[in-house]
Amino acid sequence: MTSLISAVTDFLLTWVVHATIISAVALAAGRWAIRGPRVRDYVWKGALVAPVVTSLVALLAFDDAGVGVLHLPSLLRTAFPLIVPPVTATLHVRAVGSARVVAAQMIEPLSLIIRCVVGAGILLPALLAIARLLRRRRQFSDLLVTRRPIRPAVLGIRDDAFRSRTALPLHVSVCESIGSAVALGRREVCVALRAFVALEEVERRSVIAHEVAHLDRRDPAWIAAAQALSSLLVVTPLVAMVANRLQCDAELLCDDAAVLQVGAPFAHVRALTAFAFALDPAARCGSTFASADSRIMQRAERVLRRDAERRHRWSGAFVAACVGTAAVVGCVLLPGVSAAPRPVTAWTGVQSSSSNASVRVIRVTVKSR
Repeated sequence: MTSLISAVTDFLLTWVVHATIISAVALAAGRWAIRGPRVRDYVWKGALVAPVVTSLVALLAFDDAGVGVLHLPSLLRTAFPLIVPPVTATLHVRAVGSARVVAAQMIEPLSLIIRCVVGAGILLPALLAIARLLRRRRQFSDLLVTRRPIRPAVLGIRDDAFRSRTALPLHVSVCESIGSAVALGRREVCVALRAFVALEEVERRSVIAHEVAHLDRRDPAWIAAAQALSSLLVVTPLVAMVANRLQCDAELLCDDAAVLQVGAPFAHVRALTAFAFALDPAARCGSTFASADSRIMQRAERVLRRDAERRHRWSGAFVAACVGTAAVVGCVLLPGVSAAPRPVTAWTGVQSSSSNASVRVIRVTVKSR
């Protein structure tokens, strides 16, 4: 049980450190170096997934000597030698015939303190953030309870408008409790009936093309995963910033797909403005067509400038290879973080000793690396 707690604590510490560093690098790259949303989309996804991989590699790929691992007790003891108590150990030397069996018990007071701080400082805020996220998702689900399936022809849309690149059949539903269209799961598009029928036919097709693009990109799953990760790492606000950038760029890319498919940028902008602030805040859990958080003005200006993603020539495979290479470099360069002390390298002096007929107990002060 103690080893499990130590492993979980070390993983959480390493995960927080790696997520902070990788998210900072990704945000800087997205702000100053990368202009296209398609490339940024790969960067955001890599920044969310990579810290989990690099943390596991940093803790599992090193030997027992702790090479490449930052031991917090040793760092604190080096920084504050007059405040942090030294490491002590108890040696039990037992005579067994002509041989002597030695058992050492390390006493590191800082390890327990650090693990308690990690539990209080990381796990408790994460549990509260997860509870808030689940409450928002429950509110979102309550909004969709009244939705019902409908045939596309009733909405004045041809069946081929709901055709997905994945060749999976798509389901269409309507709901009066939401004010926009939203992609659900992998195969469902839900629209607000009264708001949707008020649009012109070309505007409806643009809205549907936008939501089908979300399903093709699996944005509902990615957004759900990003929200879960940002809740688990709520102590690192940079992760939440990456998750927000991921959702914003997903909207830009789906706008591009809708405009390229329908060929009506002005109709798409009219649909954006019609749906802009009609969506319930709880629906932010899903991939919505328009909401206050999706930067409506930026999206509209971008569509009207015809600043679509077709201008970017980097292929998805090339960008994925770059992100994968960066993850491998991160595994090599980013160290692990542990609450355990460094291995003992020297005895500095005997503090006290006692013995009886068969056992000799020696308490010493030790020096760790």
